[in-house]
Amino acid sequence: MEGRWARLLAITGIAIGAAAAMLPGAVRAGAGPRAVRGAHPAAVEWQSASAAPTVYGLRRFPYPYRAMLALSSDADSQTLRKFNLVHRFINTTQMTPLGRGLGLDYADSFFVYNANDQRHIVDEVGRVPLQREFSYFRGTSQVPYGAKAIHAYIRDGWIDTLHTYGDFSQMNQETTRFRRHLAAQAVAALKANGDFVEVWTDHGNRSNVDNFGARGRGRFYAYQQGDLPGSPYYHTDLTLPYGIRFVWPDISSNVFSRPSVVFPLRLADGRRVWGFWRYTNERYTPQGAVVWNWTPYGLREQLSQAHLARLESDGGFAVVAQHLCGTPYPGVLPSDAVAALERLAEHERSGRLLVTRTSRLLHYNVTRDHLRYDVTHAFGRTYIHIRAVDDPVLGRHAPTLDEVRGITFYTQNPRRTVLELGDRPIDPAMVVHNPSDGIHPSIGIRWYSRDTADHAVDVAGVS
Repeated sequence: MEGRWARLLAITGIAIGAAAAMLPGAVRAGAGPRAVRGAHPAAVEWQSASAAPTVYGLRRFPYPYRAMLALSSDADSQTLRKFNLVHRFINTTQMTPLGRGLGLDYADSFFVYNANDQRHIVDEVGRVPLQREFSYFRGTSQVPYGAKAIHAYIRDGWIDTLHTYGDFSQMNQETTRFRRHLAAQAVAALKANGDFVEVWTDHGNRSNVDNFGARGRGRFYAYQQGDLPGSPYYHTDLTLPYGIRFVWPDISSNVFSRPSVVFPLRLADGRRVWGFWRYTNERYTPQGAVVWNWTPYGLREQLSQAHLARLESDGGFAVVAQHLCGTPYPGVLPSDAVAALERLAEHERSGRLLVTRTSRLLHYNVTRDHLRYDVTHAFGRTYIHIRAVDDPVLGRHAPTLDEVRGITFYTQNPRRTVLELGDRPIDPAMVVHNPSDGIHPSIGIRWYSRDTADHAVDVAGVS
């Protein structure tokens, strides 16, 4: 019995969100018969809750998974060649120079501009300098560079994150080449091309003044001016309306597994957005400095068996920060990094850990924690009406079908349980009936279909 309750806490969570408080719904077990809403007055039909399946609440993750993880890789040192090599290995199932593809759902990030003045090689194949790093535009101009490829990758799901407006790191961190007009031009171009993403991650050293979200947390973060009205670097009045919903505000964390990775974030201009945690390091020095492990050389530690087992035992979320294109070498990923990613894929194949892109994890986290639903009964069937996502940051709203993908309810009998968005049944093709996981059977809304197609593109003149 103790083991069953421990597993219950791991899968459902101790605090499974306000949705759990909605149990048992509009008609309680043992209640007397009630007229069915909308029944014909000449033939009033009656319902009995006691004959219908009991709904026990939300399962923490889509069946059969116990936890959820996303790789969140920053665009530093990317070239198109390295990007394609890494994604063919992680996303597809074809043979690649790194081994058989893993078939995981992984999305990357991109820069709009590149103004980095440091002098080093980012790809030994072709001796590509940092100034030809993969970005939407060439330098800080409006001349397209990787725009065609980035457009395709956003469309096809290989990119879902804006790693700030660009690589503005300077050797002299007291200077910057970022200005507000660059953000305005970037937003206009992205909108015009239909290139929308919802995740933002801060980047680089103190020259990247377009960073935002952590100002006020300490003296170091005073450089962040992206959300500071009156600053020549202010842009969140443009960036959030463009569609950014989730922000990693350049905050380190050595916590791998969390019950939730999202948190409300109020910006310096008063706007609100969801912040999120990324695992960035395992340790700190005695002086408090971060010992980052977010390069390919750190994947072995990041995706250790101990970390993955703990995540599954906790029933947790993890967003793992990386720079998967961070080495200049022809193979990009060292052998122990390949082995770590293969270990991650094995955990997913086992049905224990759902690996997904960052945007999907973040949306699921918010929806799962703030879902509102009620339960009714009629003629021996139970109806679960999904009413709203009571989002405390972006506002209460009726969810779309995509927003509730993966949402799963424990029920006494899935085949006599009906899922509805509001009062309209969800397409049966989108509904999955699951056997007991050792706690209860369940019914859920189908998670995203696996896409292992090779979406790699080559663009003339882009390294």
